[in-house]
Amino acid sequence: MEELQISPANPAGSPGKEQQAAGVGILLQIMMLVLSFVLGHVLRRHKFYYLPEASASLLIGLIVGGLANISNTETNIRAWFNFHEEFFFLFLLPPIILYPIFLSPKPFFSNFGAIVTFAILGTFIASMVTGILVYLGGVMFLMYRLPFVECLMFGALISATDPVTVLSIFQELGTDMNLYALVFGESVLNDAMAISLYRTMSSVSSRQNFFLVILRFLETFVGSMSSGVGVGFTSALISFIDFLLLS
Repeated sequence: MEELQISPANPAGSPGKEQQAAGVGILLQIMMLVLSFVLGHVLRRHKFYYLPEASASLLIGLIVGGLANISNTETNIRAWFNFHEEFFFLFLLPPIILYPIFLSPKPFFSNFGAIVTFAILGTFIASMVTGILVYLGGVMFLMYRLPFVECLMFGALISATDPVTVLSIFQELGTDMNLYALVFGESVLNDAMAISLYRTMSSVSSRQNFFLVILRFLETFVGSMSSGVGVGFTSALISFIDFLLLS
């Protein structure tokens, strides 16, 4: 089994240099987060709506990443600014998804049926339609022709939208909570559908049975969802028992 590597440290370097590079990299990341919070607070306080908070954070990341690439800093320090897929999926994505839900759970769960319909069925339909249109565009020589499986992978990537800027504008303008919950909930849950579709399509070969493809997708999607629901119910049960014992 392939070992999960969270740290981007280079094993060829000495331990002292690696620890120093890790300290500098983590310090720079914390400084970027603090700068993003401060800049967002300044933008909100001065009501500067031309530059949303999410776009300001993206600009900070682009500037720091560009400076790190053109500077003469050590490679093991620059490695801490690289994107690491497993670290993102295991440690960063879950709190990003779950934290805003628990801030206002009532609008989210009251519209849960519509949110799940938009997130799962809507994302699936959008992915298939986008993939088929890209493939037909290649067949008609309107664009570069890609294999059908790669067109479906592109459809899965492009269909999971994250309207961060729209949500920030909704929050600033004080729009209806049901509308905010629908847009936010769909943008949160469609990532799971897109990841399942993409990983299924990336492991598919042109000669593979269609039913095996469906089985692999169900294994990824339903298995992951069942694991998450099981852990959630177990945590809720433990919290409920703990509350009864304390009361």
